[in-house]
Amino acid sequence: MEKICTLIKFPNEKRVNIKAYYLTKEAYNWWSTVKDRLVGLEFTWSKFLNELRAKFDLITIQQQKEKKFTELRMTGNTTVMQYASKFSELSRFVPEFLASERMKMRRFDEGLAFYIHNQLEMASLSIPIMSFMSVQLNLNE
Repeated sequence: MEKICTLIKFPNEKRVNIKAYYLTKEAYNWWSTVKDRLVGLEFTWSKFLNELRAKFDLITIQQQKEKKFTELRMTGNTTVMQYASKFSELSRFVPEFLASERMKMRRFDEGLAFYIHNQLEMASLSIPIMSFMSVQLNLNE
């Protein structure tokens, strides 16, 4: 959109209206509720972009992190420590998915590689999540 406005040489004060016209769904609803508060003599194209990005870039990033968390699995030659580190990193974006320690342990367990499940079952181990983060398993046995 910015490229088109620059190419056609739309004045900055018209760009907000043009961009607003193309907003859809959540972005349109957001604009409908804030435009009266934001639009004025000092409301510029760059302020519009900053407001829009502040609202929707964060939502997009949050959704991407949630997706990464729900899809997180040990793969290939990932160690338990690497998996645990990534789990911890992404878990801060999904507190509602991990409302209790039990849910956190279950989700952590779901992402472990199949052969680790087998090792744990064969050894009849019940290891809480913090043990996974502090102990490196020897996966080459």
